[in-house]
Amino acid sequence: MGARTYRNHDDCRTAFERLCADVTEMPGAVHHTSGGSGWVWRLRDPSGGALAVSARAYERHSTCQAAYDRFRALLADLGSGGPITWGESE
Repeated sequence: MGARTYRNHDDCRTAFERLCADVTEMPGAVHHTSGGSGWVWRLRDPSGGALAVSARAYERHSTCQAAYDRFRALLADLGSGGPITWGESE
């Protein structure tokens, strides 16, 4: 199952900013691929829908877990520093 898609750039940006701000409250985990020949991670909303998924399958559980942990840490770091400026001039 893939993550959500968005109709436009602004909707996607708003959802990403919300994801960064709320990541500590979102469940997620590492799972076997649907074919069972690797590992993927998924970050879910409270109702169980996929918000973010790994871009690829990993051969090893530990490598996938490390990537998942780094992703969550990056989102938390982005979400803790106030508004994301997106490289725009103010």
